[in-house]
Amino acid sequence: FSVVLRLLGIDEWQHTGFQYDVISCLNLLDRCEHPLHLLQDIRLSLVPSTGRLILAAVLPFQPYVEVGGKWQRPKEHIKVQGKTWEEQVTNLSSEVFRKAGFEVEAVTRLPYLCEGDMYNDYYVLDDAVFVLKVSDNTSESA
Repeated sequence: FSVVLRLLGIDEWQHTGFQYDVISCLNLLDRCEHPLHLLQDIRLSLVPSTGRLILAAVLPFQPYVEVGGKWQRPKEHIKVQGKTWEEQVTNLSSEVFRKAGFEVEAVTRLPYLCEGDMYNDYYVLDDAVFVLKVSDNTSESA
C-alpha cells in the first residue's frame, strides 16, 4: 500500500478532472482578481451531492488585490450589501452564494488574527466561516 501525494499549483486544481469531497477557501474571496470565477470553479469541482466548501471571509467585505506591490480593486466585483456583520452574512448567503450555485448549511463567527503594521503588531478581524453545498437546483451553466 502506497500513497502518492502531489501538490497542485494555484491554476491546476480545477483542471485535474477530479472532484473533491471538501474544498477550503479561507480568506481568499476578497483577495483574488476573479472571485466569481473562483466560486464557479469550486462548484464544478465538488462532488455533486456530498461535496462541501468551507469558505471564510473577513467582514466587512473589502476586496482588493496586490499587484506589483500596489493595491487595486479586483477585476470581478462582488458587491456585499449591509452595514453590520449579520447583514453582510445574510447578503452573502442569499445573494452571492445562491447566485453562484451554493446553499449555506452552517455559518459561524470567528476571530481572525492578521498581520499588523507600524501602528499595531496584529489586528483582530471578524471572520464569517461558511459551510456550503452545491444547490440542488443548480445547472452546469449557472
